[in-house]
Amino acid sequence: MPKQSTHADRVTVVALRTYTTKTSSEIAKIVDLSITTVNRIYTRAIERCFDPIHTKISDEHVQDAPRSGRPTKQDPKTVETILSKEGRFTENEAVEEAWTDEEDAR
Repeated sequence: MPKQSTHADRVTVVALRTYTTKTSSEIAKIVDLSITTVNRIYTRAIERCFDPIHTKISDEHVQDAPRSGRPTKQDPKTVETILSKEGRFTENEAVEEAWTDEEDAR
């Protein structure tokens, strides 16, 4: 699996592409990312209204994109209950709650 770019990597890529004459392959070696990733990061910054002439890099130019996928169905209270100790059985309670059939009872 390819290395994921961090926020710092993305800022470094945009800064090096803007303030230096380094090529994408040189920048890729510096930040240890692929050339394609370097080009994507810079292109995405431009799409997010980064202007290389005014040269101010803001968080919105390099922030993580929203993740795809289905949102969670669990509300915060349910998650809190699941993760808290109150929602867990002790060993004795688990034994009492355990299901047994006739074969297990023999």
